[in-house]
Amino acid sequence: MNWRKLFPIIFLFSLVDGFISNLFYPAQLPFLYKDILIFIVYLLFFVTREPEKRWVSEFRRSVGPGAWYLAIALIFLGLLQIFNPRVPNMFVGMLGFKTMFFYWPLAILAYAYIDSLDSLKRFLRIIVYISIPICIFAIYQFWQGPDFMPRVFGEGFRRAIVITGGSRASAGFLRVFGTFASSGQFTQFLVINITFILGLLFSAVKMPEKVMLISCLVLNYITILCTGSRAGLLLLFPTTFLFVILCRWLWRSFFIALLLGISLNFGFNYLGKSVIGRFETVKDIEMVRSRTIETTFGMFGIYLKKYPFGKGMGTATTASRHLFKGRRTNIDFIENYPTKLQCEFGIIGVILFYLLLLSLFIHWLRHWVKLIDRQMYVVMTALTSYCWVMFAYALFGIIDNPPIGMFLWAEIGIAAKLATLRSDEQYPVSA
Repeated sequence: MNWRKLFPIIFLFSLVDGFISNLFYPAQLPFLYKDILIFIVYLLFFVTREPEKRWVSEFRRSVGPGAWYLAIALIFLGLLQIFNPRVPNMFVGMLGFKTMFFYWPLAILAYAYIDSLDSLKRFLRIIVYISIPICIFAIYQFWQGPDFMPRVFGEGFRRAIVITGGSRASAGFLRVFGTFASSGQFTQFLVINITFILGLLFSAVKMPEKVMLISCLVLNYITILCTGSRAGLLLLFPTTFLFVILCRWLWRSFFIALLLGISLNFGFNYLGKSVIGRFETVKDIEMVRSRTIETTFGMFGIYLKKYPFGKGMGTATTASRHLFKGRRTNIDFIENYPTKLQCEFGIIGVILFYLLLLSLFIHWLRHWVKLIDRQMYVVMTALTSYCWVMFAYALFGIIDNPPIGMFLWAEIGIAAKLATLRSDEQYPVSA
């Protein structure tokens, strides 16, 4: 079997992976279905006649030697940290290593998979159009209330139910999760999907496709409000803003900012006061600062002082708790990436990781943007806008959780490939 046929299925399966896990809960094996599928694709990539050495070599040149060797150094350090004496057992260390690095090779596979702008757009269209019934299903969840999923699909969905606290002026509501394991994962997918829509919209040729994509964009905006995720909404604004700024020569790109405002206004009025009350709390600057900057630097300082060389892989990985089935462990619950890195890798790992991100960013500015054809620039900008915003978000949140890990590194591989391609066809760079 050709790995290329399975590659898009990885990402499509990730859209329903959480639903399957909840459906068969408390069975543990469904948690591994997605990773087993990815492992099969990795295996096929390296055992078939695919020129994998050439792809790896080309990818290394495209991302630059600095980023490549920093990534290798970080992986090697991660292997050493599996054997840190503070790691409870070998399985915890291996799970932590898998959580951190298992999706990184998707960058190489994505680089090999995309051979033209057309193939990339086909890949993005599949995901965008599959998202339509998922979003509609999520909005239906919103109106049906918290008992709908457990009643219809089973008690395994009970653990995914989160009711917002509301505000003084409004009651709480169900934070919808669509076909994902949680509302947080669903929100992250919606932000990713919106960047795909932007890339497709501004490289679309036919008017019916443009209308379809604009409708998808509005649907995704409204669905984000149903998730009740303030972090998702805060991620959406800088991602959209960065795309508009980088594509400012496309005057129609400002249409996206207008569409965002109109969509959110309609969404708030359509979904009611409970949703408005939820997102009004974003205006509380003190609350936002205490939960981001103060928490991050406060926790990081504590772990730097207590574990300067780290506790070992898996000791700050949430999934590690599944290995102990409710027993007390020394697994730490950490929700910001600098502290997670410090806990698992130590200060050396923290430095290596952020040098890696800096190296990728510099290479993007110096090489990728300069080499790319303008026909492909819009699509790359949409994808990399998300990547850079998520790397900034890594200062205050976690980027290993699904579906971020899969899509983030795959998009890096796609951007690296786009920088090497030339388009013979003329694609309009307008909406």
